[in-house]
Amino acid sequence: MRSIRRLSTMLGAASLVLGTLTVSVVATTVSASAATKFKACVVTDTGGINDKSFNASAWAGLGDAKKSDPSISISYLSSTSSADYVPNINTFIHESCGVIVTVGFLMDAATTSAANAHPTQKFAIVDDAPVVKKGTSVLGLQYETDQAGFLGGMLAAGMSKKGAVATYGGEPFPSVTLYMNGFVAGVRYYDKTYHAKVKALGWTPAKGACSLSTCNGKGTFTGNFTDQTAGKTDTSTFFSEGADIVFPVAGSVGLGSVAAAKQAGKGHYVMWVDSNGCTKDPSDCSLFVGTVAKGVEPSVEAAVLSAAKGTFKAGSYVGTLANKGTALEYGGVTIPSALKAKIATAKAGIIAGTISVNPNNYPVVK
Repeated sequence: MRSIRRLSTMLGAASLVLGTLTVSVVATTVSASAATKFKACVVTDTGGINDKSFNASAWAGLGDAKKSDPSISISYLSSTSSADYVPNINTFIHESCGVIVTVGFLMDAATTSAANAHPTQKFAIVDDAPVVKKGTSVLGLQYETDQAGFLGGMLAAGMSKKGAVATYGGEPFPSVTLYMNGFVAGVRYYDKTYHAKVKALGWTPAKGACSLSTCNGKGTFTGNFTDQTAGKTDTSTFFSEGADIVFPVAGSVGLGSVAAAKQAGKGHYVMWVDSNGCTKDPSDCSLFVGTVAKGVEPSVEAAVLSAAKGTFKAGSYVGTLANKGTALEYGGVTIPSALKAKIATAKAGIIAGTISVNPNNYPVVK
């Protein structure tokens, strides 16, 4: 499967449909005689710019925009704690950034406050749709990752040799638990459809369906997106409980899972999250069965290019399997063609609406 880094609509002069709005994307270079450079800026969450996950992907989106339009200059500020959100955003406002990209649900309050105070300042925020005053310029970038998570659950179930897989999160926000819910749904669907008996550890969904704003349940969380030691500990615990594939939804914490898989030895693997694991961490590619990805890079690139061109519109973008805003990407582990075919069939069913990604619609293996 091709990388999610480039949406199919971003070829030549095209457009990326963002929910109910369209952001024009023109993949042509700008001549040296272009007007004053447009500055695009990103404020990372606490995982930092090199988290090999959603912060790094947002920064890569700015880089892609600069490649498409060399008149764009780009800059970032890393947040080491939540106390850095407001001053980092304010710094970029004072530096006259044409668009400020904030990364993650945790930055909702800081982004909302800044947008309300500076209504002409353009913002794009990853994994969130903040409620702001009328007249502000905020684009929420969200992704229905339970759809691709479902395919990841099928892949894990189909590849498990021990009959158990697991998932854990950084913090229990909908943008995290949506992944986990879909993963568990995919495992349960695989069990039911292909008469398997694979347990899904680490997340017990609540009754009812999940949405981008609400996805409840009980599960394992490290409490942050930076503690790789906690990620290694939780993953090692899952391995000791019989799991052989673990899916961390915790940004750079997931590197602790990679360390645990190395320590556990042959037959222990990781499902990566957000951005292709083999691209972001090529030295560990052999440990990744796949990645449940979200289209952070192309959606951020589209937002920046539209802001630079003067066509930016506030609103929301929702990435799905259908518009390639989320996807399952295979890793460095060889996957049987028969399993890939089963996953492809399920993907078509999800897009068509004939297969549910609600785990409560499938029986639980005990």
